[in-house]
Amino acid sequence: MNIENTIDHWMNTRGVKNKHLSKACNVSEQTFSKWRHNKTQPNLSHAAIIAKELGIMVDDLIKKEDV
Repeated sequence: MNIENTIDHWMNTRGVKNKHLSKACNVSEQTFSKWRHNKTQPNLSHAAIIAKELGIMVDDLIKKEDV
């Protein structure tokens, strides 16, 4: 399982900006942008913060790969 562009999807859906979420996660906007565009992935505690700020469940951020 991985977080693959679901952050971008939910941010667009909710109208939330990088600056808000990077501040909530206490990371740079550059780091957050890498998560948003799937260049790197946030750890579970950051994913929980992102989900809370977006008003979704952490599971909503996880794209389940076809098995």
